[in-house]
This record gives sequence, C-alpha cells and structure tokens, in this order.
Amino acid sequence: MLFAILSRLHSFALLLVLAFLGATIVGAAKTGFTPDHSRYDAAEFQNKQGGSRFIVSVFPNPQGKRILLLDNAATDPIIPSTVPREIVDKLSKALARKGITAIHSYGLPLDKIEGQFDAAVLLYPCDIYVKLDFDELAAKLDAKALFDYCDGWSSSTADAAGLMHLNFARTYWPHWLDPEMLQFVEHVRKVTKPSDGFLLVPSEPLSTTAARARWFLPLNYYLAPRSFYLYKPEEGTSYLTEYFQWVKDYSATRPFKGQQKMKSHPRALSKLPKMNTARTLNTEELAVAKSRDVQWVLFWRHQADFKICDFELVDIETVRGWK
Repeated sequence: MLFAILSRLHSFALLLVLAFLGATIVGAAKTGFTPDHSRYDAAEFQNKQGGSRFIVSVFPNPQGKRILLLDNAATDPIIPSTVPREIVDKLSKALARKGITAIHSYGLPLDKIEGQFDAAVLLYPCDIYVKLDFDELAAKLDAKALFDYCDGWSSSTADAAGLMHLNFARTYWPHWLDPEMLQFVEHVRKVTKPSDGFLLVPSEPLSTTAARARWFLPLNYYLAPRSFYLYKPEEGTSYLTEYFQWVKDYSATRPFKGQQKMKSHPRALSKLPKMNTARTLNTEELAVAKSRDVQWVLFWRHQADFKICDFELVDIETVRGWK
C-alpha cells in the first residue's frame, strides 16, 4: 500500500516538472527570447582575500611598483559587480606587503587622477571607468597591464590601445555570447574559405581545466563547415572527466618544447606583439598538417576568458617556411 502511494506521488511530481518545463519553453517562444548578457547574473569577483597574487605574478620584481585601484568612494552607490570595500582593503594591504604602492581613485574620473602608474585594477564598474579613454589610460601605465575584477572592460578595446587586459571576475553568461570571440569569428570568415581546414595548435602548456576554456567548441560551430583538426578530439570535446585527461595528456607530451615563438610575425587583430601565440611546428604537427587538407594553423592560448591576443591565424605555407 505504502509503495503504491509513493509511486503515485512520484508520478505526480514528475508531471509537475514536465508541465513547468513545457510552460517555460512555450513562454520563452512567445516572448521572442533573445540571448543577451543582461539576462544573466552580474559578474562576480570571488577571491575573498583580494587576489593580490594575480597582480604580483605579472611583475618579476614587484618592489616599488605603483598600482592604480579604480574603486568607489564611501558615498558612491553600490552597483552590480562592485568589489566590496573589505576586499579592496585586503588587496591594498597585501600589495603593500609585497612592496607595491596602491593608489585609490575613490570614484574620481581619470583626468583628475595625477601621477604615473604601472598597472590599473578595475574594482568599481561605473560608467566613468568602464567607458574611459583607453589611450589616455595607456599613457598613465608604464607596464600596460589592466586587471579587471568586475568584467567591465572590453579586452579588444584595451588591446587596440596596446593594453594587456586580464579578467579575473567570474562571468555567468554563456561563452558563446563572448563579444571578442564573435569579433574573431568575423575576422576568420573574411580571410578564409568555407572549405578550408584548420590545424588547432596550443602555443604553450594548457594552464587551466576550466570547461569555458574550450573555445574550439563554439568556434567550430560558428565557423562550420570549415574543418578543425584537434589533438585527441574525442577527449578534448567530451565530458569533463575526459577533458581533464586531455589537458593532462597534452601537457605531458610537451609538443611546444624546443619550438620557436614567432613574436615578430605580424598580428592580424591584436596590437600586442609580445602576446603573439604563433610558433614553429614540430615534426609530428607538420606531418599531421600534410596528411590533412590544412590551409591554416590556429594558434591559441588556453584560457577561460577569450582575448584576441591569445589567438593567431596563420596560413600553412608561412608556418612551413619557419622551419
């Protein structure tokens, strides 16, 4: 008797779930659902200690560096993605322990901030900071480095001003909406043919197992019917456990070892030559390119955030000429 009652309750709950799912799909179709960043939660900086190591790691000798913290004043309204004051204070103190001077902006516009700095950190994504003049900001930064704790800046806009943009905020919108990726897709469509083949080559060790770093998945979708040739594609495009193993296997083979980085090769989109991902290919990679119908080599840096400086598309004949 008890088993029969539980079975009926389970069936009723299942029907409720299916009815809710159906209503959601129908409702989305009726309202003309359009994917947009505004439909998702605001980005969030999740390091409760301030994330000073992100900044320190960029400088071989951090002693004496000056970092501009673009934060809010006590009277400024708290807006989505604002880094809490207690975390900003922890960041400032942690930098001081490393010999780095942190200068707070406290909501002042850039043209009112005096002095020269090595890098800037976005902690308060208000309009005067998000939409500032990147050329003006670049003139104030000796190291040309931006640390984004709010996901407020465009990496392509920063790149155009010669600034290296590093985003450390967690984003909740799907990666296939990434504006820099879509910009790169348009570039590839313009310079290649739909029938072309691409050899996908990481330029260095794979530094993360974040699922979002698999940019070859949305690129493969957007650039179809172009053919992508990837190292162990069955693992790299599979479930997370197989993907984790793929990262481990690639790092163990070290195909980039002994290869020359082609920093002097002209960049198609990025203005950051030092971040160029192009490199020479080893014997096995050249053999794969020869055995497949490959016209292009897509070099990339394996990161969770898509930046145009991490991708470089080079025709196969040019790459062969590097050996």
